Amino acid sequence: MSNQTQNILVITSTYPRHEDDYAVPWMREIHRQLMEQGHTISVLAPSWKALKSHTLDGIKVTRFRYAPASIETLTHEEGATYKIRKAWMQLLAIPYIVVGCMYAAMMAFRGKYDVIHVHWPFPHGIMGQVARLVSGKPLVIMSHGAEFSLARRKPWVMPFLRQALRSADLLIANSSDTAAMVSDCSERDCVVLPYGTTVSAADVDSVSKRQPNARPRVLFTGRLIERKGLEYLLEAVPKIRQQVSAKFVITGDGDQRTRLEALSKRMGLEDDVEFLGFVSTERLTEEYAKCDVWVNPGIIDSWGDAEGLGIGSIEAYSYFKPVVASRVGGIPDTIRDGETGYLVPQKDSAALAAAIVDLLADPEKCERFGKAGFEFVKERFSWGRIVRDLESLYETVRGSKDDRSLQQAI
Repeated sequence: MSNQTQNILVITSTYPRHEDDYAVPWMREIHRQLMEQGHTISVLAPSWKALKSHTLDGIKVTRFRYAPASIETLTHEEGATYKIRKAWMQLLAIPYIVVGCMYAAMMAFRGKYDVIHVHWPFPHGIMGQVARLVSGKPLVIMSHGAEFSLARRKPWVMPFLRQALRSADLLIANSSDTAAMVSDCSERDCVVLPYGTTVSAADVDSVSKRQPNARPRVLFTGRLIERKGLEYLLEAVPKIRQQVSAKFVITGDGDQRTRLEALSKRMGLEDDVEFLGFVSTERLTEEYAKCDVWVNPGIIDSWGDAEGLGIGSIEAYSYFKPVVASRVGGIPDTIRDGETGYLVPQKDSAALAAAIVDLLADPEKCERFGKAGFEFVKERFSWGRIVRDLESLYETVRGSKDDRSLQQAI
């Protein structure tokens, strides 16, 4: 690890509101990892229904108020890119940006930061530029993909997004798909830095000794939103049932849950599909350990939005589980097709069913793919590697004496 500690200001739209909050667990984990290496983290994030500033994991989280408590809901839960589809929510963006910039300036003036790290360049790139103007410190902007689907549907966003990207001292993206969009928009190079698993890797012996399920289990974890494509998984269940009797477990919540549960009932899938809602970390760990296959039937939604990376695949590999997922967005970065799982065309329930049946009908292949996935995680998505890469990028952007290019820094 690096010997040079950094004082980092993080500006983001979403950050866990309390110890048990499920929001952005990967961001929380990378900050824990950085703190273990001696770095100091300060977070600037919007409030949620008048939530006050607080401390989480030893990190001071400064919350800025931008609206009356009853409507201060632009972020969290579903994410701003979904909520801003409502016209009145778009109006909240004005005080959100103005107040956020004021707080960014105040924190940059008072704090002795080495790096300003912004997540989601619109609108937070503006806040980052204000902080850099006040502090004179380098600005790192990380894109996660959702900002580009928003810009496609809201053309007025694109000039602000492009300007923010071009203003940064360093551009990072969570996947090769997102990096391509960043480079196309900004006409600049972009470094790919995926984040790792948010659950602890299972012990090899405990996994190998686990008794097989009486009925194979297929697991989905994540928000129940349009881009997850869960209706295509439900459509695949009757096709799978013709060949294998399996249990489908769906965790998470979102604006599509009511519709999906109604669809499952109309299709007569009550004995096959179980919706658990949001679950604790302990229950999530249990579900990963018990499942035979993890699935992500993601799609490009009506806003042109797709999965930015696909953290669920990485988590599944940590439990030696094979993955079946759609070939969209950043998902292909997390799957070696035919080795750690299968990639299938989006919105193709027949292909989804065939891939799941192929694995469930061959326990030895499931085990082989799961082990290959575990090795893939250690090679590509370990927190040790990710932290080293991020530390190197921070040092490079600060003007490190190491004259390697940004690409050589990883």
